[in-house]
Amino acid sequence: MDMNRAVNIIGIGATKVPLQHMVKALGLMTYLNTPEDWERREAAQYVLRRWKEYQAEANKRRDAKFKRR
Repeated sequence: MDMNRAVNIIGIGATKVPLQHMVKALGLMTYLNTPEDWERREAAQYVLRRWKEYQAEANKRRDAKFKRR
């Protein structure tokens, strides 16, 4: 997992507490998880461990997205 892939999965508008809740919820009954759920959980864990790096990347992408208009 790298930051680019994690941001593509999570998106640019995520906040920390809901991501923490998502990781916890996806970890409760793992036998119900689809492969997409496992990927989202892995991406969220990656982002939470590197929160400042994620914020910088999301801000950069957000700026690029809205400055074009």
